[in-house]
Amino acid sequence: MTSPTDEHRADELTELARHVLSFEHDRARHDRTKEAEIRVEFEMSAARYYQVLNRVIDSPAALAYDPQLVTRLQRLRHARTSARASRSFVAPGAAPEGREEER
Repeated sequence: MTSPTDEHRADELTELARHVLSFEHDRARHDRTKEAEIRVEFEMSAARYYQVLNRVIDSPAALAYDPQLVTRLQRLRHARTSARASRSFVAPGAAPEGREEER
């Protein structure tokens, strides 16, 4: 059940924000086909679309509009961010940390 405050917040969403949420609801997968659809549907690059999407899912209005979708998208974003943060980067030709090359 939604409260009057939630309904008011959902009304604050821009047309673009509603369009982005609708698009995400219909197309859960992230692949080249989706990126091509983004270019056609929104007339923007996939990188720009994902910037807009991240801003939208951080808004209380989006959470009021579709809480299940927004929390799922936030959870996926958090998992991707955590996975990126846990990666270790090794310079090409350098030995991985903790292992020295034998001479």
